[in-house]
Amino acid sequence: MRKLWTIALVGALVLAGCGGDSEVADDILAPGPGANTTHGHGHDHAGQPVDATCEPSGTTVAVVASGTAFNSRCLAAPANQAFTINFDNRDNLPHNIAILESHSAATALARLEVVPGPGTQTLNVGPLRPGQYAFHCDVHPQLMSGVFVVK
Repeated sequence: MRKLWTIALVGALVLAGCGGDSEVADDILAPGPGANTTHGHGHDHAGQPVDATCEPSGTTVAVVASGTAFNSRCLAAPANQAFTINFDNRDNLPHNIAILESHSAATALARLEVVPGPGTQTLNVGPLRPGQYAFHCDVHPQLMSGVFVVK
């Protein structure tokens, strides 16, 4: 009985993480400087230290999901400009990417549909104000997360 309860709980958590708005974010303006998605202590959702010093390099952000991990734990985009996320899921598992004000936020600022894998998709994101945000895979948020820097 205990095993069945555990399976039900895990299933409910996965379903809760997969819900929500799946439309492309357009013209989103999130909170400005001071937005803190590392909970004030430089750690991601899984409690691992994150180097939030990455810098934007244009209006295209490339993200690879492989081995149930993202290729970077710090992603960056330019402030107040629309940008594109090119998402490459190389696993035989479903993954996506969502940008949120914090890992505990109920609503995503931008969310890519889940990519069954392997496969690629593009997400167009409206302008965000400068600050630190969170990103994670809705399917595996404990394993795949990081800081999204906008400056």
